[in-house]
Amino acid sequence: MVRALGRALPALCEVCGAWPDGPLCPQCRRDLAPLLPRCPGCARPVPVGVARCDGCTRDPPPWTAVLARVDYAYPWDAWIRALKSRGAPGLARTLAALWLDDPTLRTRLAEADLWTPIPLAPARLAERGYNQSWVLMRALARLTATPPGEPTLLARNPDAPILHHLDASARRQQMHHLIRVSPVAAARVRGRHVLVVDDVMTTGTTLRAATWALRAAGARAVSALVVARTPPPDSGVE
Repeated sequence: MVRALGRALPALCEVCGAWPDGPLCPQCRRDLAPLLPRCPGCARPVPVGVARCDGCTRDPPPWTAVLARVDYAYPWDAWIRALKSRGAPGLARTLAALWLDDPTLRTRLAEADLWTPIPLAPARLAERGYNQSWVLMRALARLTATPPGEPTLLARNPDAPILHHLDASARRQQMHHLIRVSPVAAARVRGRHVLVVDDVMTTGTTLRAATWALRAAGARAVSALVVARTPPPDSGVE
């Protein structure tokens, strides 16, 4: 019922139906998007005062840092699916605005020389007509200063599989075959700090593939910005 009303009256909160605070009312924002300390290596929540989780301390990832704003759980999982299926520019603006709550966001943006979205597979891009990560970051660029965007810096290898059908082990096996830097774009990467943007970080395989491709092309550093991080299986988050 609330979803139907939300479609008819965009001023309603998409979560609780409150009016006129759509698409996300202040109360739902406070309750469902608390700002949690997160490990800069894996973007999962850590206890207050812990700089980095044990796993990322033992085995640091190849990127400088990754910033995630929320867990990939209710209601953000549904919002991101809607963003992928129907564009939903109002949801994109609201999701992008969540990033602004994190005081480290502007530091991450200032450190980067340019940003680029994780690329979609060509067939997926043709089917959808847009890259949701590009839509999200463009929405953020309307709210705050960002480095220049490079929409075609990265490309999926033509024979790369769609990862969401694969388990973590199979994803890791495909890592080096997923993403490449266009030879034409390599000069724009060399010596630069590149910020990679995605909607969801699941196992980190795609981000690792993008990071390795960028570093191989001469990038000085790579960091990442995602809206949501998949919680660990034993977290109890649904």
